[in-house]
Amino acid sequence: MNSNDRQYQLFQQKRNALAVLVKQQIDVLHSLNMTETEANIRKLEERILTDGFKVLVVGEFKRGKSTFINALLRQEVLPAYSTPTTAIINEVKWGNKQKAMLYYRKPASGSTRLPQEIPVDKIEEYVVIKDSDKKEAKESPYEKVELFWPLELCRNGVEIIDSPGLNENEVRQQVTVDYLSRVDAVLFVLSCEQLGPSISEQKMIELLSNCGHEDIFFICNRFNDIRKKEEQERVRQHGLSQFGNLTKQGTQGIFFITAVDALEGYLDQDVNRIKNSGIELVEQALATFLAKERGRVKIVRSEKVFRMSIEESRKIIPQRESMLRTDLQTLEKRYTDAQESLRLLEKERESIVRRISNFREDIKELVRGKSRQLLNQVGDKIDGWVKEYTIQEGVKLFSKDIVNMEKAAKRVVEEVTQYLSSKVEKEFTQWQRHELQPFLGSRLDDLFKELEDKAGNFFSDLDRVRVEISGTKVSKLDVPVEDTKISPINRILSGIAGFVLMDYGSAAIGGLFGYKEMLKSLIPQLATVGVTYLLVGLNPWILIPAIFASGSLQAFIKVNGINDKVKQQVGKEYKIQFQASNQPDEVANAVAAKIKEIEDGVDGGLGNEIQSVRTQVKSILAEKQKGQANVDQKIRELASLTDQLNAIDGQLNELMRQVAQM
Repeated sequence: MNSNDRQYQLFQQKRNALAVLVKQQIDVLHSLNMTETEANIRKLEERILTDGFKVLVVGEFKRGKSTFINALLRQEVLPAYSTPTTAIINEVKWGNKQKAMLYYRKPASGSTRLPQEIPVDKIEEYVVIKDSDKKEAKESPYEKVELFWPLELCRNGVEIIDSPGLNENEVRQQVTVDYLSRVDAVLFVLSCEQLGPSISEQKMIELLSNCGHEDIFFICNRFNDIRKKEEQERVRQHGLSQFGNLTKQGTQGIFFITAVDALEGYLDQDVNRIKNSGIELVEQALATFLAKERGRVKIVRSEKVFRMSIEESRKIIPQRESMLRTDLQTLEKRYTDAQESLRLLEKERESIVRRISNFREDIKELVRGKSRQLLNQVGDKIDGWVKEYTIQEGVKLFSKDIVNMEKAAKRVVEEVTQYLSSKVEKEFTQWQRHELQPFLGSRLDDLFKELEDKAGNFFSDLDRVRVEISGTKVSKLDVPVEDTKISPINRILSGIAGFVLMDYGSAAIGGLFGYKEMLKSLIPQLATVGVTYLLVGLNPWILIPAIFASGSLQAFIKVNGINDKVKQQVGKEYKIQFQASNQPDEVANAVAAKIKEIEDGVDGGLGNEIQSVRTQVKSILAEKQKGQANVDQKIRELASLTDQLNAIDGQLNELMRQVAQM
């Protein structure tokens, strides 16, 4: 076992120790009939045990990305594609035996197809564009391939996610939407032969930053292909200066390696070749980052939710004891009298949820308007872009183009549409960062401040109902977590199994607790989703059939000045489709859908709080129906449960002390 394996296993030991304590807490919650909290903590337990490290590897085509991944895995798992691939993700995970599962894209309508197992040596047939047809890449029916492999790195809980090349817009969108908010680390593969970064690499770095990934690992591949030492040093210094300020790790996050040497070194068990390849420095840095920094965040984030359930249990015990000591008739009357108060709490719940719903509809319309305004503004720039653009590979009348003029004209169409799409994407990205993101941030912050007051009133009224029924005052707002009181809105969010903490408080952000941390993660994601939907449909290849269908291009082929005429026709068609786009509706719907998830979560959290009152009273009434001997036994059990909570709390404190020293 090497030092990297020890780091991963240390994290797993601490994580498993936390899971054991959570299991003990579940037993306590079950004994206290805290049904709603128990369900949430069971979900937390599952998350603790299954939440491994997701590592996304990105890079342009022909940067040696597949070879680098194989070097990390120390086996030839992924084919080293020699031709472009479709927009399919490869996920490499632990498995006792080699297996590949192919997943289909979700259809717009109809039933979803089940994944199918495919031979591991046939993966390339499903992911490679056989004839370099860009349309085939767009229309691939497949979403991803899951590869299960008996690999030591994956046994340590690391999942490698291999993204397609960055050269196509749609690929960047898919990676952004589907993965960037859920991965723990990003390894960005570059080539020392072309240390830039290129335009597509710059765009991906910006997207990574928008989604909270500030600790990018830059992997500068093929370093040993540079033979002269002085040239190697020049490239090294150039890479450090180019990328040092693009990662929070600074120059410590930039690595110069030769992936093919590393892979062949592992396959041949050549220690010197492995060492000279530079791969070991990457492995060590990645293990430290994942097992220590990301691992600590995962444990602490779970501990926050877990600890609140412990403190909530402490508050419930005196309530239950008071109700057990109250005679049956009195307790039944109190519960009957409290029904009107519970009904009013339901009204408060409806009011809070309705406020979020109204906010969602307002935001939807505002985002739609802003998106349409953006489309109009950008559309007005298209004519100018077309006019200023100089075609790089135009049709040459006295060349082989004369044999197939239509094919040559298509080449010009592709070039111009790609140019226009890059200009449009740049405008959209700037809009995302400087207008949409600040707008959403300001509005969401105002909403949550308002909800803070409404939630405070809700919990005050809920406490009053608890007092009416049990006679023991317990404030949900006074539950301490590490000597810090939890705000009302955070209490709601934490009551839905870490809905926000685990999902919107993404792995990249590492938000440990609270809606403010959630907003830091949510706002860039909302904005990114918005821009993604704006860009959908602007792929260059869909314009070609429309242009050729008009018949006008065939006429241009027969006259002089074909390049300018094709350029003008492309610009005209591009502008028509662009300004007729329904993408503003898609943007608005996408943002609204994300806010709807918060709305549903808050609704469920408030509902659980009200239901917990009913659950507690009904369970006590059921115990009292069994006779006084049973009641006396339950009172004695409460004392034992207090001791169990103290023991769990003490062990948790010790565990977190150890985690802090990881």
